[in-house]
Amino acid sequence: MDVDRNGWVITRVEPLPVSRVYTLLAADPSARFDVALWAHKARTFFGAALELEQPKAYPSGEAPASDAAVVEVKRKAGGAKTRVLVVTLPVEEAPEARLAAEAGAAAIGGAGMDVLVQRARRVWQIVSEVADGEDPAAPLALAAILASVFLAPIVPPGGGTIFGVKGARERLGLA
Repeated sequence: MDVDRNGWVITRVEPLPVSRVYTLLAADPSARFDVALWAHKARTFFGAALELEQPKAYPSGEAPASDAAVVEVKRKAGGAKTRVLVVTLPVEEAPEARLAAEAGAAAIGGAGMDVLVQRARRVWQIVSEVADGEDPAAPLALAAILASVFLAPIVPPGGGTIFGVKGARERLGLA
């Protein structure tokens, strides 16, 4: 990824295919990668460690409209880091993501997730594939962490449903 002096991606950030990502729909419109907050949530509630491969800075409080980063996730003490690509953009730029979330909410009868989807202003996408030898559950763990930060529902790769932090934790327990 080509980045500027703040660590922001300088090329156009495109939405990723929903078949390859965990998709989160957040009401918070900011594209800020607040790794300090994320790492705190990861440690406190998931026993995991997070850091950005490329640090980001937000001088004067601004953030880009869209951005991407590789997040290094370590789920267990002594475990290896897994590199996970995260992309974020305004919800208007990711219509496939919104449609997948609406379909997922409809599949579970709404359950309040439909309201969260309608309030969404930002999409966060976490690539579900990892390199050989890396932790295959790391992307789901990162989705759970970000869902706890943004209070955002998660659509799994391929869609068909939608769930929150509790559903992510249950799936992690089976992984």
